[in-house]
Amino acid sequence: MSNSATKDYVDLKRSIYREYSSSYDEDRKRFVNADALLRRIAWALEPLTPGQRLLDLGCGSGELLSYAAQQISGDRPLGDNQLNKTDLVGMDLTAEMVALAKNRDLDRQVAIQVNIMEGNVLDGFPFQPASFHLATSMNLIQELPSEALSSFLAEVERVLVPGGEFRAVIPCMAENNPASQAFAQLAVDQGAMEFLHVDDLKHRLESIPFLGNKHFNFLPSPAATAAARGTTRFNFFTGLQQQVKSMGLDPTQVKQGVVFFSGSRQ
Repeated sequence: MSNSATKDYVDLKRSIYREYSSSYDEDRKRFVNADALLRRIAWALEPLTPGQRLLDLGCGSGELLSYAAQQISGDRPLGDNQLNKTDLVGMDLTAEMVALAKNRDLDRQVAIQVNIMEGNVLDGFPFQPASFHLATSMNLIQELPSEALSSFLAEVERVLVPGGEFRAVIPCMAENNPASQAFAQLAVDQGAMEFLHVDDLKHRLESIPFLGNKHFNFLPSPAATAAARGTTRFNFFTGLQQQVKSMGLDPTQVKQGVVFFSGSRQ
């Protein structure tokens, strides 16, 4: 992306997620019920054990980091390098989201060290190679420009230790019906969010050479249905569904799902 295109992208994303930050934790449970959300987090954190280091990309309000803190708390030897003394790192583009995550005071709750930073993953990751045992992202990959996905996964692979794992939950489209296609196009045009059809998403991830041992699992998601019913406060998504309706289409026919994607550094 050119510098001007990158600035436009960053400004758009920050505008959208600045709004979302006011209802983020509540709306995530409205888009996906609380139990399903916890199952996603538990799956993402499944490989993490005490003594290991985690990088959460697009950390949002820090909920995944909060559960990770509970999972890895305990006595661990610390190396001489300051990075080795940081067990959990969260990175997000939006200052308001970073503030929410920092307000959790995770490093005060348990005997760990936490670093939560504002940063743009399109600029690369400010970490040394082989710095993390696990990298995670919840609802980030669909936010990236399609041409940036390969370099993003290359950076993920670079910062993982050999055998380290990447786990991502990625929203996608479950059907190619007219309402779903209209919703997906509106999301691209107005939010630079690319909700690919599940088969296209899998193909794209498989075709990128970075990370090995790739696995995919698909589950339906009620997120678009919740937005269609107006039960969420996040106006961007409810607005997309209102536009689908204004086209003479049925917004309840917008069918979304999520892909649980994992891969590892060889």
